[in-house]
This record gives sequence, C-alpha cells and structure tokens, in this order.
Amino acid sequence: MRAVPRLLLAYHFFHPDDVVSARMFSDLAVEQRRRGWSVTALTSNRSCFDTTRAYPAHDQWDGVEIHRVFRPPLRQSRPLERLANSGWMTAAWLARAARLGPVDAVVVGSDPAFAPIIGPGLRRLWPDAALVHWCFDVYPEAIAAEGGNAAVRALVPLAGRLMTWAYRAYDALVDIGPRMSERLAQYGSGARQMTLTPWALVEGSGAAPADPVIRGQLFGGAKLALLYAGTMGRAHDHRSLLAVARACRRRWGDEVAICFASRGNRHDELRAAVSAEDTNVRFAPFADEAALPARLAAADLHLISLQPEWAGVVVPSKFFGALAAGRPVLYAGPADSEIARWVARHDVGLVVGDGDAAIEETAARLHELAVAPGALAAWQANARAVYEREFSRTVVNDRWNALLRELVAARARSG
Repeated sequence: MRAVPRLLLAYHFFHPDDVVSARMFSDLAVEQRRRGWSVTALTSNRSCFDTTRAYPAHDQWDGVEIHRVFRPPLRQSRPLERLANSGWMTAAWLARAARLGPVDAVVVGSDPAFAPIIGPGLRRLWPDAALVHWCFDVYPEAIAAEGGNAAVRALVPLAGRLMTWAYRAYDALVDIGPRMSERLAQYGSGARQMTLTPWALVEGSGAAPADPVIRGQLFGGAKLALLYAGTMGRAHDHRSLLAVARACRRRWGDEVAICFASRGNRHDELRAAVSAEDTNVRFAPFADEAALPARLAAADLHLISLQPEWAGVVVPSKFFGALAAGRPVLYAGPADSEIARWVARHDVGLVVGDGDAAIEETAARLHELAVAPGALAAWQANARAVYEREFSRTVVNDRWNALLRELVAARARSG
C-alpha cells in the first residue's frame, strides 16, 4: 500500500447533486480523505433531477478530485432508456478509469443500474486493487419489483446471470441492511459481505426539540404528531398508514395527526385517497435541506412504508434521518425487511401488522404515547442513542476505513 493510499469512488451522481445517494458518496469521499486516503470520484456530467444541467468534466472539491464522463440526456423514468444509460455509463467509466493511473481500492455504487458489471473490467485493469460494491439497490430484483413491460421483465433472468458473473470480480459486497445481505448472498460470489448503512443527511447534536410554530402549522393542536417526509414512490405504500390514521380518528378525533410532506410518482395517488373525513391527515410542501432539521423535529414519530416485494431490494433512508433527529418510527412494511428487524432489535418504533386487529392495536399504542409524554421522551432519547452507536456518519465511515485497509492489505499479501 502506498503511504497515502488511493481510493476511487464510482457513482452515477456526485457533488453538487443533492439526491440522497449522491450525498452519501460525496460524504464518503470527504470522510475517507480525512482518514488518510487520496480520493478520486468517477461520475457523470448531468444533474440527477435536471438533465439540461451539465457539470465540468474535471473538478476539485474539498480535497476530492472529480472526473465526470459525458452521458446522453436519457430519461431514468423509462426502463429501456435507463438500461441504455447504464451500458453507456459503464463503458465510459472503464475508458476513463484506464487513464487515471493505478489505485489501491475502488468502491462502485449501484447507480446507474447494473453498475457492478464494470467489476471484471476493473479487475483486468488493476489486478492488485481491492474492489468493493456498495449496494443501495439490488438489480435485477428492483426491475422485478417495479414490474415494467414484458420486454424489460424478459431480461431479468439474463441480467441475474450477468450479475452473478460480475460479483465474482469483487473482494467485498457491502449492503445497507440484513435482508439485502441475504439477497446478495444468493449469488454465491465468494466475496466478503458486510453491512454498512447510509447515515442521516442532518445529524444535529441530539434529540432536537420541536418548534411550536412549525408543529402547529403541520399538525394543528394534535397531542401526537406523525410525519412522512420524503419520497412516495413505487416502493412505498400509504394504505396501512391511512388505515392507522383513520382508526385513531374514529376513537380519539384529531388527537393523533399525520402530515405527509412527500413527492414522487405515488404522491398523487395518496392525495386522491384522502377524503374530507380524514380531518387528522394533512399535507405540507416538500422541505429543502435548510428547512429539513426543523421539519423533522416538529414530529413525535416519523412514518416509513415499503411494499413487500421491495424488502431487501431498497432500504428507505428516512429511517436514519428519523433516528438522528431522536424520533422513533411507525413502519408499515414486511416483517422480514431491514427496518422491521432494526425496530425489534433496538426498540426504535412500531411495526404495523396485517389486518384490522393489528391496525387497532397500533392506534391504541399511539394514543398511549399521546397521553404519556414522559414515556415518549424516553423513547426519543433511545432513538438518538441508537443512531449515535450504530448508524452515525462517524461510526460508519470508521468501519469503511477499516474495511478498505483490510482488503488492500489482503490483496498485497496474496500478490
């Protein structure tokens, strides 16, 4: 290993993009530079949300060298265009990587879709480098969960075989939760597996107090405030959350209130499902990052949902933001998913079960919290303590540094 080891990060989007996963890779770059790595980022030249916006081909930011490859303005919302973009990006990255010089370690993300297929090419380019895949979304499982047209679905078996071949090039497959780890293990890659979660975009210094003005704007005079802040997309489901809200309203009026501050391709479906009778359900505009800390602190609990078919394919990042704010979660999702397991292991929330009885039981538990502020405060303090111990930016990046150095040392010994 060089005196200052060189780390390459490959991800579709990077600073200054503010999409959550790009922020994670940007944070990873800065944190590992602080831990003694020379860090280079390999990314694309287009903004995630505005394809008309392009960034320079080469840049420096906070001690990190950034190389951006050109990509066409293909729409990520269309499956075939997304696949075409993946092929383009992978080839462009490999061509650019060949001109970057030797590296000690590479971390490849899961965006664009099927990005890990660059692994065998990187292995030929740098036989002695430690190759790691940090998986935020599992492909082709994400395509199967999403549905899509028949032509796209027909590619799933072939794509699975392609990923089996690609994973064998890696020294480690890093997932962001235990159910995802189980899915990756089914590929039999022989690579080391480890869970290293994302962290919250805003960590603060403890369980934050609520601003009474913001709380009133979002929840009125409710005794217990529940917030859904984030994307309401294909992987999410609002039905169980609305069922809980309605069970609370039938028994206690507006004492327990829910506010949805969401966006995404299922947000309109959510709004259409809410009627005038749902007096304890409110909506708020999506908050920008500057307003986010106060928004998150205004609630007593945060809401998270996941469709059953997405368990272990994605992990909602809202969970980490909730715990960082010192807020437990109310989770509507499959029992074998990551968040359900973490809730049970660390006592950081409630999981909505299936059926009317489970809905009523959840509503009753929420009302207990509404009339017992001391118990709620203790639960919130525990949520923050769990975040600091298990999921914080410092803790996870220390683990990243240790893993990368172990893998580089192992490569050196084997060579």
